[in-house]
Amino acid sequence: MFIIPATAGPAGMLGGDGPDHHQATAVQPPASTQVVRSAGLFAIACTAAGWCTAGGNYQAAGRPIEPMVAAQSHGRWSRGVPLVLPAGAAAQPYAQVNGIACRSLGNCVAVGDYEYDKAHNLQGFIATESHGRWARAFTPRLPPDAASPLSALLEAVTCARDGSCTAVGSYQDSSRNAQTMVLAKPSSGPWRQATEITVPRGAIASTFTAITSVSCLPTGPCLGVGQYAISATQSRAMVVTESGGRFSGAAPITTLPQGASAKPSTYLLGVSCRPSGVCFAVGGGRNKAGHSVAMYMVRSGGQWRAAFLAPPPGATAGPRELSALSSVSCTGRAHCSAAGYYHDGLGAPHAEAASTP
Repeated sequence: MFIIPATAGPAGMLGGDGPDHHQATAVQPPASTQVVRSAGLFAIACTAAGWCTAGGNYQAAGRPIEPMVAAQSHGRWSRGVPLVLPAGAAAQPYAQVNGIACRSLGNCVAVGDYEYDKAHNLQGFIATESHGRWARAFTPRLPPDAASPLSALLEAVTCARDGSCTAVGSYQDSSRNAQTMVLAKPSSGPWRQATEITVPRGAIASTFTAITSVSCLPTGPCLGVGQYAISATQSRAMVVTESGGRFSGAAPITTLPQGASAKPSTYLLGVSCRPSGVCFAVGGGRNKAGHSVAMYMVRSGGQWRAAFLAPPPGATAGPRELSALSSVSCTGRAHCSAAGYYHDGLGAPHAEAASTP
């Protein structure tokens, strides 16, 4: 597996210069006496340039797929470290880290999911690192109407310097319908029970409905984004906000990019807010040609603006057209970078990144 350094230039730009041709850096999975068949990283959090923590999963020959984390210090990546899952999950065949947040070097929180029974039900987990040591992961308390057996996952987490954190994900209710949820941890004290987030009016039952990312300002208020299904073939971006430790019900984002389809469909996978209060969200939407392509939104003064991302050279505009942005990170007061993928003329996927000027 590999990580592209934070200084690497983008393949497609929101504005600014072109790629600066940095080379990717290999990150080794945990040490094992067996052959490692596969590994991947799905989340990263940095406290400074050259000081980051990433999470994902790996699989050794004859072993289940297990969650792992890796740390970067002075620009060098350590070998991955396996996370210890909650008791009773030793025989699970699959687990991964979906989100990670760090309030300082060696003090991070990772969230994800694992399969825990013969029916392969998913359960979310939270793992905490303190002074460079990861404790055994634990399962959060789900909302009172959660199904039995439990089924849930955690998508993302964000933490402030005071130690308070917010995680978002989804669970199945007693009717086996997917519902969105949020968990909060105060600056002092344990994680609280998960709270259901009501979706906008007009939503239909769908596993696609989810809050996928959350970002909090230094002063505390948080903003989460995701999407909900409005038909079997259409979705709509949504936003949820936090005030005084309580999250509102989700609200639809009806803003559309110029060139959107007559039957629009939008979704958001990542969000990052600047200290100024301006937030960038990324995902995708359906264009006039009926294809799903990368899209970004900017929230300023309570209003959203949306635009499709111009594709990099080599991207197809034909029947194989497909692209998306999956994550965004903003630093300081003016700079944001996003990452995702696009398809070339043969339909092969390629990584892409974009930055603000």
